[in-house]
Amino acid sequence: MKMQESDFRHALEIITRNNRITVSFNTPIADNYSQVYPLLIHESNASVLKQLHEAGFSMSMTKKGLEVSKY
Repeated sequence: MKMQESDFRHALEIITRNNRITVSFNTPIADNYSQVYPLLIHESNASVLKQLHEAGFSMSMTKKGLEVSKY
C-alpha cells in the first residue's frame, strides 16, 4: 500500500514530536529500490505508536522494522 504525500507528512509530524525514536526512510524491501518501505520504525516508545494508530495509520512488523502505512 502506498501512502499519500500528505499522510507521509502527517506521520512525520507525529514522529518528530518525540525524541526517543529511530526511523529509516525508503528502505528497500528485498535489497531492490523498485519496492521500498517508505517509513520504518526501528525503536520507539509506546506513545508514538498509539498516536500513529489514533491518526489512522497501521503498523506491520517486518524483518527490517515496523512498517507504517495508512489504511
